[in-house]
Amino acid sequence: MKTFKLAALSILHDEVHREDISLIDGLIINKEDNRNRWLIEMYLDKKYEELFSRLQQANEEFRLQVTISHKSNDPANMLATVRSITRMSEHMSVLMDGLLVRNKTDLAEIVLANLVEQGLQGEALLKEFKHQLHERRGIKETVKGV
Repeated sequence: MKTFKLAALSILHDEVHREDISLIDGLIINKEDNRNRWLIEMYLDKKYEELFSRLQQANEEFRLQVTISHKSNDPANMLATVRSITRMSEHMSVLMDGLLVRNKTDLAEIVLANLVEQGLQGEALLKEFKHQLHERRGIKETVKGV
């Protein structure tokens, strides 16, 4: 098994809506079982308790994007289930089982397809594409206008 720092995590509610989770800390462990299974542990603020309790009670897989090691890395797509929630005074720990989903569509293609579907064109499309790509990769924009 190999352990990595969990740099960022987002829950994908559908193709357009995603919820970024503010991590205090997190680890992601590759089980190296030839089935692309991972173990994900996050240390979070209790404000996420309702969300993860609901996901745990549903006992169904949900989609995630996880970024390993550095926020500038491209996120990986996973299907996950909540294994356990440990409540503490002001924080909580969430343990999840994840399955790495390898698809041929990369992050840039997903972002571009969503923007085209929204009807963006020309300079507006380019500007929003760069903005969303940087946002999803956790890169702070320092150039005015992206």
